[in-house]
Amino acid sequence: MNNINKQGAKKKFLSATKIILAVLRETGKITAQSFFPPQYAKKYGYTSLYRNYYRNSLYGLKRRGVVEKTSDGIYRLTKQGEKEAFFAYLNTESRVYKSEKQKWDKKWRIVFFDVPEKKRAYRDYIRMILKTVGFKEFQKSTWIFPYPVPKFIKDMLFEENIKQYTRFITTYDIEYDKDLKRMFDL
Repeated sequence: MNNINKQGAKKKFLSATKIILAVLRETGKITAQSFFPPQYAKKYGYTSLYRNYYRNSLYGLKRRGVVEKTSDGIYRLTKQGEKEAFFAYLNTESRVYKSEKQKWDKKWRIVFFDVPEKKRAYRDYIRMILKTVGFKEFQKSTWIFPYPVPKFIKDMLFEENIKQYTRFITTYDIEYDKDLKRMFDL
């Protein structure tokens, strides 16, 4: 799939497999005929030009046992596919997230995490997603952000394998926050 749209503007490339898994996670089911509901087609840049590409990806997911097809032609996630779909959802959401200039509501969002070494992949993943959204590292494993966070951030922090290692705090008051305000140009 080309990563340049018809106007010539660069678009972020999203794999068809990850998009399918993200949509399945949110909708619970899709059919090969209807494929994506309009809100997801627009969000992820799906057009009928890529229908065969997506269909082949869907069939590949079925062969891998990540999705299953019911007798009425509906595709759903398998148990095995639920975890993969969760991370695909986070990846796609973070890639299409637009960090628009927002008006600061005088609240700070703080994420703390202490993920053990044996789960290092989760720790690295949290860090990558937080950076993508615009969080700044305040101290080691303590990240801060001055704007409301997108839903997928909370979904990530409260995921079953991660939630016991993370905390999310929203506060109005941090003593001496001049350096933080400078960090975010507030």
